Amino acid sequence: MKWRIATVYGILSYLLVFICSSLTNRVISADLPLFNTYMPLWIIFWALIFGIIYIRPLPDNEIAEGLVLGVYFIVISIILDGILALFNISPGNSSNIDYIYRIAYMYLFYPIITTTLGYMANFDVQLK
Repeated sequence: MKWRIATVYGILSYLLVFICSSLTNRVISADLPLFNTYMPLWIIFWALIFGIIYIRPLPDNEIAEGLVLGVYFIVISIILDGILALFNISPGNSSNIDYIYRIAYMYLFYPIITTTLGYMANFDVQLK
């Protein structure tokens, strides 16, 4: 595991999800369930981008590396949420239970996506 690179990608992913979600929330202010999916979509998007960038050059153990990378992204995201909560900048300014129900469960996308990318890296597919 390349911890330094994984840390940079995890922090960048968190910040980009936070910024993109905040911007999307301001642009789409309708209170419709369809539009409340912005944060998971940004998590999926940035997890795919940084997962591909990280896993592509690996020679082997892509599945294990993908799982560790995803769990590491969760840890980074929760730590950064805690830091932002100290300064009252956290998304939603919610209680701990509310935070788990509304935000933290979305971080499970990270290991699902990165592990899947690691699994897919084992295949030798040629696209025409």
